[in-house]
Amino acid sequence: MRAAAAIALMLAGCGQGGEPRGGPSENQMARLSTPAKQEVDPEAAARIAPLGPEDLAMLGPTSCAFGRGGRILLAVTPSDAVARVAGTLRHFVHSGPVGPTGGFFEDRHISISVGRTGEIPAGEGAAGSWPGRITITNRRADAQVRLDGAWRCGT
Repeated sequence: MRAAAAIALMLAGCGQGGEPRGGPSENQMARLSTPAKQEVDPEAAARIAPLGPEDLAMLGPTSCAFGRGGRILLAVTPSDAVARVAGTLRHFVHSGPVGPTGGFFEDRHISISVGRTGEIPAGEGAAGSWPGRITITNRRADAQVRLDGAWRCGT
């Protein structure tokens, strides 16, 4: 008889429905499995930042540079180019000639195009400072940033 009573109690306990004690509810599970929406800056992967004095010191004398608001964003030597893109200091190779009209630079993920935005006056030398535009493209992230500023060479 005791055995029959024990079996009856076990069967009564097994048939109960509901949620297990201590586990998350369906509402809690839905909130945990759905991440909060985060705003993503589509240009972040191609955003260029000013170079610091330590960046320019390690590069040495520059032949050309692009700047904006008194800050240098791209520094170019005859064999190297340096810019801080997406928070990382990057070195770029020249992918075309560099001079008063502009230049093209790239690494594995980023390409930079910079140049004058106006005509080159007749008889103007290779040294000077002119209004210019820089375009930074992150090919991997499909992001692009364009900025106006000043392109200078030989000064």
